[in-house]
Amino acid sequence: MRNGNIREFVDKLWDGEELIYIYNGKKYFSQGYVLENGQYRFELQQWEPEGKMLWYVGGLDHQLSLDKFLEQPLFDGKNSGKLRQIWNGWMIKV
Repeated sequence: MRNGNIREFVDKLWDGEELIYIYNGKKYFSQGYVLENGQYRFELQQWEPEGKMLWYVGGLDHQLSLDKFLEQPLFDGKNSGKLRQIWNGWMIKV
């Protein structure tokens, strides 16, 4: 989503929806899901230019997991809160 709606993006993250997006030429994938033991897990992977797990949190509820994610400087040293300030054009939903 170029010039996307940050609230819509965060809502989709909160719902655990699988999202693929591009920031600064890098492709990311994020998702949230419930493990077999009943705990919630939220994770962020970088898919391109190289595939790797960037960050995850487990054992917290949906909201605390999302809050932790939004605080992390995962996007070239910027957290999602800082990215909200420069939202227009930063993300492309694939």
